[in-house]
Amino acid sequence: MIDRYSLDGKVAIVTGGGVSPGDVASIGEATCRLLAERGARIAVVDINADAAAACVARIESEGGKAMAVLADVSSEGDCRRAVQEVIDRWGIVSILVNNVAIVGGAVVTKTEVGDFDHQLAVNLKSAVLMAKHVIPAMTEGGSIVNVSSIAVVLPTWSLSYSVAKGGMEAMTAHIAIQYGPDRIRCNTVRPGEVWTSMVARHSPTPEMADKIRDDRARRATLPRPGDAWDVAGAIAFFAGDESSWVTGQTMTVDGGGAFIGPNPDWLNHPSYWKASRSGGKL
Repeated sequence: MIDRYSLDGKVAIVTGGGVSPGDVASIGEATCRLLAERGARIAVVDINADAAAACVARIESEGGKAMAVLADVSSEGDCRRAVQEVIDRWGIVSILVNNVAIVGGAVVTKTEVGDFDHQLAVNLKSAVLMAKHVIPAMTEGGSIVNVSSIAVVLPTWSLSYSVAKGGMEAMTAHIAIQYGPDRIRCNTVRPGEVWTSMVARHSPTPEMADKIRDDRARRATLPRPGDAWDVAGAIAFFAGDESSWVTGQTMTVDGGGAFIGPNPDWLNHPSYWKASRSGGKL
């Protein structure tokens, strides 16, 4: 019987795959380790050399194979070089996970152009550049997985973040249409309010971190907070042969939050409370 869970013989590039500070796993680290557990060789691409090396060490300690690739994926030169390093080492690329992201930005009236450009360069342009240089290396076909966000449909205070993640979903459709005949699939994983290292390290105190995690859990139908491993599982599904006839799709991983949880940014907006006190008149 064919083992459709196995990624033996596959080579995966994961951007933003380094180990983050603290005890909470990032989506990138969890993805690297899960794909390696299933047999893929992993190129851990990160702007932080120590973070990438730490992820490689964890993969190798668990019996997997990995290499660290230092790159700023908002730079086309770095993306081109990163892909070439992987080809020089392992010959092909089978899987690309566009995971790297940063948080920041502001509402549209307070958006600074320089910050907006930087956010889009890291959160969107990086995915375009990596796909541009990876697709020609997918000579045996392959799978591209873009990590988006529930912020596409429930926009947060950060215009640039929502715009970038929306752009990634549009890119998914483009690649699925244009490169399907080359046996290259492209899908999106859209995490909800997942508890990851990025969220944990932006929590000002441990007590606030606990509150944020508990609040997020209450905004889901499943009785626990989601974590990076939940998202990694969805990524692994799209990366492997289980989804060999699936392309151009978006999988939301939010614990059912979309059914019951309004956008917390809106609930905290002063105009919302003004409207509620005035019979709905903003």
